[in-house]
Amino acid sequence: MLGEKNYEVVASSRRTINGAVPTLKVTRLYDKRVIYPFCGCPDMPLFDNPKSAKNFAEVYGWQLVKGDIAVPE
Repeated sequence: MLGEKNYEVVASSRRTINGAVPTLKVTRLYDKRVIYPFCGCPDMPLFDNPKSAKNFAEVYGWQLVKGDIAVPE
């Protein structure tokens, strides 16, 4: 049941007046548990452009997946 293919990482960004903020949703598919966002999660950093924000979200999302595989909740 474990492995990266059992997760969905949806990364994007949204524009703000000051730049772009990453948006991210990470779901473990076999039990539909949302890994991110979670209550009390830190705010995403601000970026100068949407591409950088999305790239950050993708990398961060897959880091969360690897962490969940190593130590599932």
